[in-house]
Formats: sequence, C-alpha cells, structure tokens
Amino acid sequence: MNVCFNGCSFTVGEGFPVDQRENYIYDRILEQTLNFKRANIAVAGSSNYLIFMRSADAILSGDYDCVITQWTALNRLWLCPGPDATFSTNNDNVLDFKYNHIYLSPREKIKFKDTLLMLNGDYNNIIDLIKFCNILKNLSYTTKTKIIFINGLVPWTDDLNQPLGNDLNNSLSDYSKSLLDFDNKDDDEIIKFFLELEGHFAKLDQSLWVNLFDSWAKNCKDTGPEGHHPGIASHKWMADKVLTYLKTHKII
Repeated sequence: MNVCFNGCSFTVGEGFPVDQRENYIYDRILEQTLNFKRANIAVAGSSNYLIFMRSADAILSGDYDCVITQWTALNRLWLCPGPDATFSTNNDNVLDFKYNHIYLSPREKIKFKDTLLMLNGDYNNIIDLIKFCNILKNLSYTTKTKIIFINGLVPWTDDLNQPLGNDLNNSLSDYSKSLLDFDNKDDDEIIKFFLELEGHFAKLDQSLWVNLFDSWAKNCKDTGPEGHHPGIASHKWMADKVLTYLKTHKII
C-alpha cells in the first residue's frame, strides 16, 4: 500500500534534526508499524490552500492508495510578488524583505503581516476549508483513493455541531464568538451568520477526520529539540490517533 502524507511543518517534522526524523515523526512511526510505502509531500509554513492543491495533485497522480492530509492554521497566506519570490504571513523572522523595487524593513514587514492577518478572518477561511475537504473527498471517490484528514492547527469548536440555544452567550464558545464578532453584532446577525456557518459545516464528512475538534496543536505534549514544534510524545500521540483510525475503518 502506498500512503502519502501532506501538511505543514508538523508533518514535515520540523523541530527535529533531519537525521532524527526517521525515528520520531508520526508518518515514519506509522510506516514502520504497518509496513506500507510512504511519501511525505508536506511543506513547512504551508497555507491550507497550498495543502489542498498538493493533496489534489497527489490524488490525481494515481500513485497513492491513501492520502492523509493535515490541515494547518486557517489564516495563513502566501503571496508571490514574482516567480522566484514568496512572502508568508507565518514567517516569524525579523529580517527585511526585498524583491526588485519592493522593500519592507523588519518593522514594516511585521506591520504588513499583522495587517494581512487581521484582514483575513477565520469565518470565511472555515468555509473554504470545508470546500477543500469536499473537493478532495469527491476526487478520492472518483479515483478510488482513500482520503483522511488530520486537524493540525484548526481551532474550530464543537458548538458548530450543536443546535444554537436561546442563550447565545452560553451556547457559543469564545472562539465562535470571535468568529461572529459577537460583541459588535446584534442577536439576529449572530444567529444569521452562525446558521450560515453551521450549514456549511453540516456538509463536512466528519467520518474522514482523525481528530475533528481535538487539534494536534491543542494536544502538543512536548517540543522537539530544535524548537516549538511537536516533540517525541506529541508525534507518538498523533501516530496512535491515526493508527486507531486506520484500524477502526479497516483501511490497513
């Protein structure tokens, strides 16, 4: 069986030196445990759009029996001012940015990045993520490829799965309140936007998710030797979650 893993730096194995990743990263653990052939096409810093495009290509390639896709933070953006230049909103380095006539000092770059993130709210990005999942599901059915989703850094909460109660304040999580601009909207607006989002969420096939609301970021138990990314225990946690899913759904 050929299995493709896709995602952001979590699936790349950032946080570990390259020579240690074979021992500790969750896809390698699963490969060794289940004895399948593995490909890892994850790219550090990826947006969900880029992850979606790579997973679509992997499915359409016909090279894989199963594509496991780990989704990342909702508001990441990659901008391309030229064919050989990228600007990523999740790049935390303090260097300046130069491309041809474009120049941003470290301070200007931080301000520009923060402004972009502020303008790119999670509400519509959730709707886009649901559409990405549905497209990949349809592609997988067409090509007879298994598709599995991992929640890496998606912060949505399970109130999206519940009927909206009369007491809006107690019915919604703090995260959902921030999505809906709770403090600046009247009740009718809040109900309207919540029901719209809930309607999109109802179209999501929850059976394809390893950990729909129980994100990996929320369950990060330790960090790797090179930084703030998941460590040994965290990758073991994810490997166990995926292993349980694969066995429960009789995929492997």
